[in-house]
Amino acid sequence: MLTLKCYQNVPADNALLATYQLSDPTYTATPEQALAIANTTPDRLPVMALNGNQLVGFLVLIKGADVQEVGADPATAVLVRSVSVSETHRGRGFATQILEQLPTLVRTQLPFAREIVLSVDHGNHPAQGLYHKAGFTDTGRREFGQYGEQFVLTLSLD
Repeated sequence: MLTLKCYQNVPADNALLATYQLSDPTYTATPEQALAIANTTPDRLPVMALNGNQLVGFLVLIKGADVQEVGADPATAVLVRSVSVSETHRGRGFATQILEQLPTLVRTQLPFAREIVLSVDHGNHPAQGLYHKAGFTDTGRREFGQYGEQFVLTLSLD
């Protein structure tokens, strides 16, 4: 069964990250890249998705002023970034399970949050379908990233 766990900079969590395979981070940051920022920014909460004792997924929750980059309200929104599933664990439903468990984790760790927001690249059709299936809706807002237009999606926690 999949569980979401907040990353801690301890040997056990770092050993798990060392096994994570993500050679093509076209639409996302690698866990190492995300942690380099999160370790110096207190408003970022790295999250590991574990299937038993295997790290199968990773993401970062962002609170505070940085949520404004997608037009969200820092008082009520949490931004999700760097969502990925390890290459060796794709196609097994882990991304769906991560998104199903995400609202509970956010309510527990960041109880002020009333919505989860994220942006997804216009060309990343598999991720768009996954987010819509998980209940995210298009806000109509658009951002521009490394690969062009990004759609801003939201999931209400109310």
